[in-house]
Amino acid sequence: MKRLLCFSVVVALMALPIVTMAAATSTPAKELAPGTTHQQQIGTISAWGDSSDDVEASIGREATHKGATGYKIISESNFGDQTYGTAVLYK
Repeated sequence: MKRLLCFSVVVALMALPIVTMAAATSTPAKELAPGTTHQQQIGTISAWGDSSDDVEASIGREATHKGATGYKIISESNFGDQTYGTAVLYK
């Protein structure tokens, strides 16, 4: 009985970091509303896509991957059939 209890505690403690990491990465970065810059700027990113929606989706994924809680797209340009966008990341 004592071994079973110890084993259960060890398994629970091993699972804790995995659950914590999953919770930390499950919140995607969101585009900030105009005038919202009270957060700390942590960098910039850029992305290419077939449309503005593709660029925004790529920027959102990359912002989340880099640990940002929000981003603001600061430029977007069309080059033929491709769109290029740049965003500032905030945390």
